[in-house]
Amino acid sequence: MLPADFEGFDTKRMMICYLALSGLDVLGKLDKVEPMRKGIIEWIYSMQKTRPKKNEGKAKETHYGFRGGSSYGGKFDVKDEKGRQGFPKDEAHIAMTYSALCALQILGDDLSRVDKDAIIQSLKLLQRENGCFRCATTEEDDMRFMYCACVISAMLGDWSGVNKDAAVKYIVESQAFDGGIGLRIGAEGHGGTTYCAIASLVLMGCLESLSDKAGLVRWCCNAQGEGFVGRPNKPPDSCYSFWIGATMKMLGIYDLSNKAKNREFNLKCQTKYGGFGKHPDVLPDPLHSYFGICGLSMMGFDGLLPVDPVLGITERAAKSNLMLKHPESKMKE
Repeated sequence: MLPADFEGFDTKRMMICYLALSGLDVLGKLDKVEPMRKGIIEWIYSMQKTRPKKNEGKAKETHYGFRGGSSYGGKFDVKDEKGRQGFPKDEAHIAMTYSALCALQILGDDLSRVDKDAIIQSLKLLQRENGCFRCATTEEDDMRFMYCACVISAMLGDWSGVNKDAAVKYIVESQAFDGGIGLRIGAEGHGGTTYCAIASLVLMGCLESLSDKAGLVRWCCNAQGEGFVGRPNKPPDSCYSFWIGATMKMLGIYDLSNKAKNREFNLKCQTKYGGFGKHPDVLPDPLHSYFGICGLSMMGFDGLLPVDPVLGITERAAKSNLMLKHPESKMKE
C-alpha cells in the first residue's frame, strides 16, 4: 500500500521501483534488497504486456512493453500468458518501460524475458511523423518520451524502431531562442527537457547536430544560483542538480558549475525523514530524493557511486549491459 500522500503515484509504481533501487545503488546499499531481489524481478515481469502468440512479429495498433502497475485492477501473474496480454484499454507506457528496463538492469537481470521485438515494433508505432514520441497510443507526446525511446533502444541494442533523422530534426527545432531546449517545438527552454534532448542526441551519436551550442552552454551556466533552476526566474530545485548538471557533464563543461554552492543547496533539501525535497523545508518525495543524491554523486560527494549522466543509473549498472556503448558525449570545440 502506498501512503495516502502518494496515492497519485499508483499508476507509476514502476517508476518508484526504479528510483528506489537506483537510489540504493548510488548509495552503495543495493545489498539491502538482496533477499527481495528475485521477487522484485518477478513483479517487474508481471507488469509486462506481451504479444499474443498469433501476432508474433507484429505490434499492430497496440503498444507493448511495461505497465506502471496493476491499477487497472487485473491480477497479473508472470506465468499467466493470458493475463500478461492485458484487456481492453490496458496498454504499456513508454516511461514505465524505460523504468522497468533500468530496474532490471540495476538488479542484474539479463533481460532475456523482455519481449524485445514487440517493444521495438511499438516504438515505430509511437513515433510521430515529426520525429517526436508519444507515451502510449494517445495524443500526448514530448521530449521526455523521446528520451525514453532512445534509452530503450540502447538498452535493447536495437535502433530499428527509431527514425533517427526525424528524431534529431525534432530536437534541433525544439531549441529555444535562449539556448535551452523545450518540451516540444516552440516551448520555452526547461532543465528537464534540455537533459532529455541532449542525452537523446548523445545516445544517437548526433550531439554535433545541435545548431546553437554556445547558446546552450550559456543557458546551462545561467541556470545556476544557490542551486540549479529549471527555468529563468524560478527558485532553485534539488532535482536540477542532476538534470542540468548531467547536461553539463555530457557537454564537457561541468567544471563551469559551482559545486560548492550546489552541494550546499542540495544538503539543505535533505529532510529529517531521510529523503530530499525540491526546496529546503519541503517534504521529501521519491523523484527529488533520487535525483538529489545523483546530483551530489556528480559533485564527488563521498560514499556515493558514480552516475552515468546519459542513462540516469550508476556506471556500475550501465557497464553490466554490453550493448550500452553510448558514443563519446563531449561537444567538440
